[in-house]
Amino acid sequence: MKLISANIVSFGKLQNVQVPFNRGLNVFKQKNGYGKTTVANFVRAMLYGFGYNRVKGATDASHWQPWNSNDRFGGSLTVEHNGQEYRIERFFGATARSETCHVFNNKTGAEQHWKLSPGETMLGLTAESYDRSAYFPQEAVELGSNDNLDARLANLVQNSAEDYDKVQDKLRAYKKNLRYEKGVGGQIAELEQKQYDLERQRDAAARAKRRSDEIADELERIAVQKNEIVTKQAELNERSQQLQRRILQAQPTDEEKVARERLQTVTERLSAIPSEFEEDYSHCEEIFRQMEATPAPSERKPKRPAWLFGIAAALLAAVGVTMAVLSAVDLLPVALGVAAGAVAVIAGVVCVCVCAAKAKSSPVVDARQPLQNEYLNVAGKYVFADGSLNDVRRALWEKYSAYKSDLGLRDALKEMVNKPRESAESWEQKLSEVTSEKNDVEARGNALLLEQARLEEERKTLRVDTVEFEDRLLSVREQRDAAEYRYRVADVASQLLARAKENLSGSYLPRLCARTSELLGEVSATPLEVTLDRNFTVSLRENGVTKPLGEFSRGLRENTLLCFRVALSELLYDGEIPFLIVDDAFVNFDENNFVRATELLKRLSTRAQVVYFTCHDRMGKLNN
Repeated sequence: MKLISANIVSFGKLQNVQVPFNRGLNVFKQKNGYGKTTVANFVRAMLYGFGYNRVKGATDASHWQPWNSNDRFGGSLTVEHNGQEYRIERFFGATARSETCHVFNNKTGAEQHWKLSPGETMLGLTAESYDRSAYFPQEAVELGSNDNLDARLANLVQNSAEDYDKVQDKLRAYKKNLRYEKGVGGQIAELEQKQYDLERQRDAAARAKRRSDEIADELERIAVQKNEIVTKQAELNERSQQLQRRILQAQPTDEEKVARERLQTVTERLSAIPSEFEEDYSHCEEIFRQMEATPAPSERKPKRPAWLFGIAAALLAAVGVTMAVLSAVDLLPVALGVAAGAVAVIAGVVCVCVCAAKAKSSPVVDARQPLQNEYLNVAGKYVFADGSLNDVRRALWEKYSAYKSDLGLRDALKEMVNKPRESAESWEQKLSEVTSEKNDVEARGNALLLEQARLEEERKTLRVDTVEFEDRLLSVREQRDAAEYRYRVADVASQLLARAKENLSGSYLPRLCARTSELLGEVSATPLEVTLDRNFTVSLRENGVTKPLGEFSRGLRENTLLCFRVALSELLYDGEIPFLIVDDAFVNFDENNFVRATELLKRLSTRAQVVYFTCHDRMGKLNN
């Protein structure tokens, strides 16, 4: 397998970066902080992905998430494997579910469906083994403890205190920690129980999700009903306002109120006047006309004085005497003359008596006085009648004029106040019905609000995040599968270790010792021989004396372990190392050791792809 190019879309601090790789030696010299380690980890991430187990609140993936974004991150890595060119497209997120990985054959475009990760498929190494062979970060020379078996076996190389029995004891303890041989217990059982609990919680969350969906439907229905209620309330408010306007229109105006008050006043005034006033007024006018038609006493013919009657009586008496005389002298018949004379005398006497009586007993009479008395009597019912007739008549006329004016005003006011108008009572009844309906609608709205609040409160209590449980389930399953895998590997390792104990020294150890010694001789000025016992304890023989590795200088120890790892990688791939990534792994080397180490990389690059990252100016043999 060979690296061809890396296309970093977004990873750590790097954005849209293209990194090409040559077949031989690749030296990337950049300033400290550029992102060299980021490129190296990008290659590893494309091959093996990330772990999502949280340690102190963070995951491996979150360490490489871009600083200024929460979006998915990743890119693609183009490699050559078995004569074919493949493109690995991988993107990461906050959880394992958000990670995607696709592998395509660049020639055919077909997607490859590999059961294992691309690194395991093409390199045949687990991620831990990759870290111990193909990848040399700066701290790689300081081997540390690791649960992965490959890393654990690599640790055994520098630990001379652990022998075979101790390793087997640790393997048994390791297996027991994963699964009890008898009974139920261990990490696997705990993970299975945790998986079962998470599945129950996931199912409960699924039920809660269904209930949440039901609540959402009910809330949507309530929202529709609330909108209908709002529309209905607006309609009822409009109707209520219209009815109130109708009621106001049916109410008497200020003018009508004033008119009613005036009508009441006029009616009271009229009620104080007798009903026969108009008839009496007409009667008074008729009396006045009669009085006008009756002559005043000063305008009558004067009576003849009584003495005129005396003269007439005397004349009649004289006529009678004359008639008697004439009869006596025979001018008239005696009887006739006597009779006529007697009659005349008698008539004259009577006239004299009458005239005398009249002159004594018959005063002068005013014919209008009774009429005036009757006028004043009738008018006195309505006005003060102690004044002159003209004053009384004027007062009566004013009284009558006011009376007639009040009658006309009363009719006009009646017409004004009795003008046809819709009844306010009917509108008030309708307004009462609308108000009652508004109260019912408001009560329904309040009931809907209470139901909405209850449903929303219930929804708050529902734990519906099935994705969280799926992610945790996926993580637990991965942990359980990894634990199962580690258990099987430990079991196989225990068996293989038992067999390897018998034949390792006779097959691999001599080759490994020889190749490590050869490489160490190339990078060290001191002739040394590397020895390995069957417990993988590394020792150095110098001048015929074998000493533990811990008694030598740090630089020599680091050189020895570097050579041992190269030799181990050659053994793993039968001399054909796919590629090596070295990330400033020689910073602790002195100048001589650094030159020899870089010379070793230079020679390796003739038959293997070597990628060297550094921020230092010294290049040793890499520039030659």
